[in-house]
Amino acid sequence: MLRRRSEGCAQIERKIMTEQKQDLRIARTKDSIRKAFKALVCELPYEKVTVKAIADRANINRNTFYLHYETTDDVLREIQAEHSAEYIERVKNLTYTENLGQLVREFFEYNEAQDDFFKRITCDSRFDYIREGMQKKVSAHTHEKSKSLHEKSAYVQNVVRAYTTTVLTLYRQWVADGRKIPMEEMIHLATTLLENGMNGFRKM
Repeated sequence: MLRRRSEGCAQIERKIMTEQKQDLRIARTKDSIRKAFKALVCELPYEKVTVKAIADRANINRNTFYLHYETTDDVLREIQAEHSAEYIERVKNLTYTENLGQLVREFFEYNEAQDDFFKRITCDSRFDYIREGMQKKVSAHTHEKSKSLHEKSAYVQNVVRAYTTTVLTLYRQWVADGRKIPMEEMIHLATTLLENGMNGFRKM
């Protein structure tokens, strides 16, 4: 009886170890795919970032890529979703109406702390169709916290949400100009522009 139990425990341990090895192998493969994808996005026009190019860079075959992702856009969406969750965690207690200046600061500081890949997809408008998903998640969360906005009509709320995305336009212009304005000064400028508008809105 004890021998059977011992053999059973050994089988369970072997199964767990096998599953852990498989999980580690999957994680390493996905990491290789993502690193290759990021490097290629920084080097090439996005339309040239193909599954074949990623597979070659990651030293895998295309079938291995398709075990994890259906398209290159899926890799991008996965990375964006992770950034969305991370950014929402940073701004989870901030609102448009009361903390706009802090939201501006968080936006600039978060973007500047990221790698070249993230900066590329943030500043290149050709990635907007993917960025929209991230932007909508963040906007929906911050809007939910901005209780005073809920008293306004849905159309007014939509306009305010559109207005707050101006920070992306300001950030892109700052980057396009080579960051000639020191970041603290740029954050102050963007905050002043956006808060003056929001202060006027609050008085309406």
